[in-house]
Amino acid sequence: MPAFTPPSIKNQEELRKAIAQLKGHLASQEKDLGERAAKIPSQLFKKASGAIVPAVLTTASLAGAWNILKLVPVAQSLFSIFKKKKD
Repeated sequence: MPAFTPPSIKNQEELRKAIAQLKGHLASQEKDLGERAAKIPSQLFKKASGAIVPAVLTTASLAGAWNILKLVPVAQSLFSIFKKKKD
């Protein structure tokens, strides 16, 4: 939004016009700020979910990988038992 530049004021009528222009400019700035403030909760939710979801997925994938690694010795021992039964 462009900054308000006051016009040159030479008499009372020009002063009234400048005051009206300034009030209009302030009203449009207040409206813009209100619209931006209304968007803040949704933007915060988007940012938070954008940070939380990858962290949860990373934690879940690490936990899943750890569980698979814990199963490797179990699978090896089962394989050796089956191998002994075949022989």
